[in-house]
Amino acid sequence: MIQRRKKLFLTLWFSYLLILFIPVSIFAVLYTNIEQLMVKNANRSNLAMLEQARQAVDTQMQEINRLTSQIATQPKLQTLWNIRENDRYVEYSEAVNILKNIRSGSTFAGNYYIQLAESDLILSPSLKTDTSTYLNKISTYADKDEAWVRSHVLSGYHFQTFWPSASIIENSLIKNVITCAVSLPLGESANVRATLVILIDEEQIFNILKQIEWASSGRIYILDDHNQVIMSSVGDRTLPEGVLPEVSGSPQYRTIELDGNSMMLSSTAGTSGWKYLSLVPEDVVLKRVNQIKQWAYLVLAAALAAGSAAAGWMAYRNYSPIRDMVTALLNGRSETAPISGNEYEFIQSSITATLAEGKQLKQRLEEHTPVVRAHFLTRLLKGQADPDAFKESSLEFMGLRFPHDGICVVLIEVDDLSEFGKEDTEREWALARFILINLSSELIGDSGYVTETDRNRFAILMNVADDSEETRLRRDEFVSQLKQVVEGRFRLKITAAASSIRMGLPEAGRCYAEALEALDYRIIHGISTYIHFDEIRQPGGGFYQYPMETEVQLTNLMKSGDASGVEALLDDIYRTNERSQGMTPEMSKCLFFDLLGTVLKVLHALKLDGKELFADTGDPVKLIMSSHSAEDMLRRIKELSTMICSIVCEAKSDQSDRLNEQIKQYLEEKYADNGLSLTSIADHFGVTAPYVSGFFKKQNNMNLTDYLVAIRIREAKHLLSDPRLTVLQVAQMVGYATDIGFIRVFKKQEGVTPGKFREIALRDKQADSG
Repeated sequence: MIQRRKKLFLTLWFSYLLILFIPVSIFAVLYTNIEQLMVKNANRSNLAMLEQARQAVDTQMQEINRLTSQIATQPKLQTLWNIRENDRYVEYSEAVNILKNIRSGSTFAGNYYIQLAESDLILSPSLKTDTSTYLNKISTYADKDEAWVRSHVLSGYHFQTFWPSASIIENSLIKNVITCAVSLPLGESANVRATLVILIDEEQIFNILKQIEWASSGRIYILDDHNQVIMSSVGDRTLPEGVLPEVSGSPQYRTIELDGNSMMLSSTAGTSGWKYLSLVPEDVVLKRVNQIKQWAYLVLAAALAAGSAAAGWMAYRNYSPIRDMVTALLNGRSETAPISGNEYEFIQSSITATLAEGKQLKQRLEEHTPVVRAHFLTRLLKGQADPDAFKESSLEFMGLRFPHDGICVVLIEVDDLSEFGKEDTEREWALARFILINLSSELIGDSGYVTETDRNRFAILMNVADDSEETRLRRDEFVSQLKQVVEGRFRLKITAAASSIRMGLPEAGRCYAEALEALDYRIIHGISTYIHFDEIRQPGGGFYQYPMETEVQLTNLMKSGDASGVEALLDDIYRTNERSQGMTPEMSKCLFFDLLGTVLKVLHALKLDGKELFADTGDPVKLIMSSHSAEDMLRRIKELSTMICSIVCEAKSDQSDRLNEQIKQYLEEKYADNGLSLTSIADHFGVTAPYVSGFFKKQNNMNLTDYLVAIRIREAKHLLSDPRLTVLQVAQMVGYATDIGFIRVFKKQEGVTPGKFREIALRDKQADSG
């Protein structure tokens, strides 16, 4: 039999191992495929961030192109290089003012100026001077002299020719700029008469690149259309060997080996002809993927189900939307403007047309529409929505439709989750929210929208036609049906609060505030109720009733340890104030804080240790603050009061036992004193004679005088065994002044006189000795 048991155990053991091996094997295969997908998605995410930065830079570069076109096509400025100096009808000062009035929408253009070749002058938005003075004293390159600028920048034909980032000194300030030169007139390479120079602020580009998550861990390069590095995040303007052949004009990513390290190369090209490259260590790109892999192995060892949940959660994190990316994409959208007849408007419309987004970007925005809608509804309820968002086109973009003018907000708060789940975990809260929001959305249909506002609270924005009684009945029927299903089927206790009905979508913020105010009245109405804002303001009342006489009565009951009396009085106080009309939640809290103050006063008066008393219950003030209803507050006040009464009763019991023992000990010591009386005993213990008499009888179920007589008779019987003592001597030795009273008491207790008792005792003694 023992051997069979061992074989059965081994069989079961190996069977379980085999069963465990099957899902582990499947998991290994699936995880390998998932890991490859995650790596690909991580790489795509990195490329998307680089593409986003490229779009932001291109947007600014297009504004620089617009600035170039605006200057090159300005009629009065064109006379500077198209007409001889004697024939010009525009003064240099007027040209400076024209440049000053030309505004660039780009933050990249730190400064710009026009150099006139014939007169060797420089005009900028702030001054007119000769070229040498400007290049040597006003705007000086830190590592390039005037000759270099004249030979490279101000000579020859240029059309958006860029030079790598260089330090320039302006007004005693040093900053790095990318120099861009455009020859004027535009398109006339053999007849260059002026040069427009724009200094692009390198710091502005860096601020965009810093938004990329891995920018600080890798290297980013920007190349012009001649593959010249015009700036980099590490200051090195030389591409690592072997990188350039891997770069193409279309967005791409791939892994390359660089100095013995695996690097992720991502590249894309902009509309300005620039190319954007990033080199990031592969372990940085795949940081989250590696973390997920470690978590998957650890959790799989502990429990296969928990490991699957953790892997799913981590995957969800990798696929979570990025708000900043969505915002940037939405802000980058623009509609194509109509093309007009003049040249400037044609260029402007052409540049704007190049910003039109393709099908892929449109699909991505549609995927993020629920997030945008939820964010808008939250801001709308809090009164933070942009007025432009109320336009029909903006609402349609977010998938929102409000056919009626009436707005009403219903707040649903989960009060109790204990019957829904065994543990108060975030997973159970998430499941509860999922059920409630989906059920509410299904019940409300096209008449409103549901959005989450807190961990245990969500708001229902209802769109109604008017503020009629029929509309209110439909609203109340919806809330009643929701509560019935939630509380009956899912065993969730919820409280609902409804605002009034107001006209106009901008009134949603006020409706939300009304619903919050109504929800506060849960402390009066109790949990799992339905509260209307229109009904919480009742005339009359407003203040609670807790007079000083009642407080004194409650104090005395607690000091006496009368727990039942305390509970009855607290119930009476609660019923009295419950009938008060118009009492606010704040006033209700004041009442219970006042009751708590009474409890703490009694605690201080009895000199009880509050830390020891509240060791299990915690801070009493926090207990009251965390209560959901007035009944809950009353229950906790009762619990604190009952604890104090129990301590008082226990202290009374111990004190009574000590006093009883002290009285008995005193009687044992003073029984021989013939002056001992009930009054002298009471005076000795500092109490009244009736009190000591009643107290002793209650503790011992016999009178104090009977107890004293029993002690004296006991001692007398012991003394009577000595024949040398007379009855009078024995009587005096046990506290009697004469033998008459002693004989009467002795005979009453023993049934015989003291003398007869002595004869019987001596005879028995002789019989025992004979």
